Amino acid sequence: MKIRLILFSLIGLMLSNQSGFSQDIASWGADTLEIANTAKGATYLTEEEKKVILLMNLARMDGKAFSKRVAIPYITKNGLDNDEYLTTLVEDLEKTKGLHLLAPHHKLHESAAHHAYDMGHKGLIGHESSDGTTHMVRMHRYHVGEKMAESLCYGYNEATDIVMQLLLDEAIETRVNRYHIIGPAFHHVGVSIKPHREYDHNAVIDFSSK
Repeated sequence: MKIRLILFSLIGLMLSNQSGFSQDIASWGADTLEIANTAKGATYLTEEEKKVILLMNLARMDGKAFSKRVAIPYITKNGLDNDEYLTTLVEDLEKTKGLHLLAPHHKLHESAAHHAYDMGHKGLIGHESSDGTTHMVRMHRYHVGEKMAESLCYGYNEATDIVMQLLLDEAIETRVNRYHIIGPAFHHVGVSIKPHREYDHNAVIDFSSK
């Protein structure tokens, strides 16, 4: 399966109702899932948006386990074994252990939702708003962090697809989206998944250092 375009920058009953996602995380213990599920009380997020944060946190907590339980099965299932970024992804995940968890932030979610709706409604792609506003200006209208960044994914609305596409980061040579997820720079995150006129779906993830 050809990876769609990516631009630069639950536990309990909920899991049992999402069989594919449940299989992705079934081998983690309940205590680990509870710790990683920092968005469980974020009522402004959809269940799939919460799952994006959960999966990112599992990768940050134990990249080696994430590689074995999520990344490699996903790559095999989708026929991506020959993807040139696979080797570096496995290497990077192997080195990832014990990073602080990403916490959901309501204002970052508002920034992400604004952009996801804007791009989806207009059928556009990229970080720049339809009115020409840069992503950093937009993000700072909602929240001010010492360091901020944004990742975009088109064509998917399920958490595992979104997180894996960004971790593989096929479209970006420097793999900035991967390091947004499994790097130490960011502490807070906002996630929004919206319909897209051209790509069916688009996901916006806004990160902040504080």
